[in-house]
Amino acid sequence: MKILNQSIFKLAILAFFILSSCSGIPIKLGNSDRNFNVKSVDFSRGRDISATTSGFQLLLFIPININDRHERAFQLLRAQAGDNYLTNIKITESWKYGLVGTVYTTKLEGTVYPYN
Repeated sequence: MKILNQSIFKLAILAFFILSSCSGIPIKLGNSDRNFNVKSVDFSRGRDISATTSGFQLLLFIPININDRHERAFQLLRAQAGDNYLTNIKITESWKYGLVGTVYTTKLEGTVYPYN
């Protein structure tokens, strides 16, 4: 009976670690201006912008700047856009093996149009 209790305890600890794994921060892409008027945007003067951020998974177990890389990339993109209208946002994910882990990269690309 004691062995059964120890096994259940070990399974519970394992389940806890599996279920409490890393989770990313959700981001809302686009403009937060609810009073948007399409007539106030000059669509003839668009420019492309991009932002890239990375994180590292050490030994495939320890996350370093992994969970918030989407949010950081979007903040960089918004900073480049300034007060202009940001649209056509594309997300590109990539990864590369490192010597002791994996580098995960998020690239956001978008088009910025100035207001009239």
